[in-house]
Amino acid sequence: MATSNIPLGSIWFWLTWRLTTIFVLVVAPAIAFSDLQFSGPGRFIFVGIIYAVMIVSNEELAYGHAGEDGIYYRRYFRIQFSPWAEICSIRWSRRNQIDFGLRRGFLFRRTVSTQSFGEKISSESFLEPPEVVRWLLLAKPEGSDGILLKGPGI
Repeated sequence: MATSNIPLGSIWFWLTWRLTTIFVLVVAPAIAFSDLQFSGPGRFIFVGIIYAVMIVSNEELAYGHAGEDGIYYRRYFRIQFSPWAEICSIRWSRRNQIDFGLRRGFLFRRTVSTQSFGEKISSESFLEPPEVVRWLLLAKPEGSDGILLKGPGI
């Protein structure tokens, strides 16, 4: 069987989200410490909440590709690999937004969420499964037997 590399997410979506996060993490303290409405510990609480929300929202986001042996993805700098046997579920709300549930990991590290810009929202984008799911059903790579597939209409 030929080796397939199915793209997961988009480097441009990932990069845009990372740059937005950096911008917010730089601007939030500037607003909190320059605005007179925040005083005392309220400034630190505001900045702490913003930091926590941004860090948690970035923990799951990744991009990469799927192949015969599993998925290769990048959350931050290092490329990580999860074989099909370590993936317990694949969920999608539309074709360009896919969440991979991992069997191991800690809190927010148990999900790899891939997303891309791309297509306009239409009824087809909700009804048709993503390319990786269609490929997975046809190719049936080793270790992919117990993966739960969950999307709209399924």
